[in-house]
Order: sequence, then structure tokens, then C-alpha cells
Amino acid sequence: MTDPTATGTPAIPPDQALDARLKQVLRHLPAPVGIVSSFAPESGDPVGLAMSAIMPVSLEPCSMAIAINRAGASHDAIVRSGRFCINLLDSARQAHMAPFARPEARDLRFTQPDWVRHGQVWYIEGCPANMFCEIRERLPYGTHDLLIGEVYDLMSTGSEDILGWANGALGRLSPIEAPKE
Repeated sequence: MTDPTATGTPAIPPDQALDARLKQVLRHLPAPVGIVSSFAPESGDPVGLAMSAIMPVSLEPCSMAIAINRAGASHDAIVRSGRFCINLLDSARQAHMAPFARPEARDLRFTQPDWVRHGQVWYIEGCPANMFCEIRERLPYGTHDLLIGEVYDLMSTGSEDILGWANGALGRLSPIEAPKE
């Protein structure tokens, strides 16, 4: 049996609550980060949040899922609008993340000039990928709703410079070069 502290990662005390232990373990699960954006149907104003709970669901139909906390400030507007955009970020757009990750910086959201609209949905122009989705399913579970959106449009720059989240920090998710034979 290996020593869990040998890698520099302390063991998780079994007397901690399960949710605290899971949160600590999930820090090691790398995930893409993005800003999920939409609009408030009453005003057309942009809404959004930073998110790593993003996943593809199916290619037939083309669909993506996000897990969004029902207590979050953007939840109700996104659900009412029926649409959202997943904006995958690159290192050039890293600064976009901070206002969406910190509630006290809320006034700085949507202030960069590359925020534009596609129909009524706001998105960041020039991201590695923007996936525009229409909500087809809303599945409540615990504190969150899993929103499954059918992709109705997308944009991609082809960039492989994708931001990710792991060990409590932003980093780059990049391909590993294949060994030369």
C-alpha cells in the first residue's frame, strides 16, 4: 500500500463530513472552465456565471449539459430564457473569469468589448468555442439543476489553448505530444 502523503497530497481524515471530503477529492479532477451566459428575458440584460460543470451529452441530437446551483444569481434568468451559451476560455480571456467567479466583482461582468449578442444570447467573441444551446431538459438533483441543452449553433476558432480548473487554480488543458518513434 502506498503512502497517500508521498505525492504531497495529505490524506483526507475519515471523520470529515462526506461533502467536505468529496470537495477535496474533486479538486484533483481537471475540468474545462467557461462562462455560461444568457439573458434576462424581461430586460434582455446579460447574465452569466463561471462554471466547470460542463459536459457533452450526445451527438444525436447534438447536446451539452451544465449543472447550475438553483440558489445562484443567474439560475432563474437562464431557465426562463430557455437558452444559454457555453463560452470555453483561453489564456487570452483569462481575465474574463474573475468577475464571474467572485460575487463582489459582479459589476465588472460583461464590461469587456468582446461581449456580443447572437440573437438574444450574449457570448464572448473569439473564444476557442461558443456552444449555443436551447434547454430541452431540466433535471433537479440536490442543490442543482442539470440543464440539457440542444446545440443550435456553435463557433470555434480551432484554438487548443483551453483553460481548465484543477487543484484550486486555473491552468491550461493542452494535448500531450505523442512520443516520436
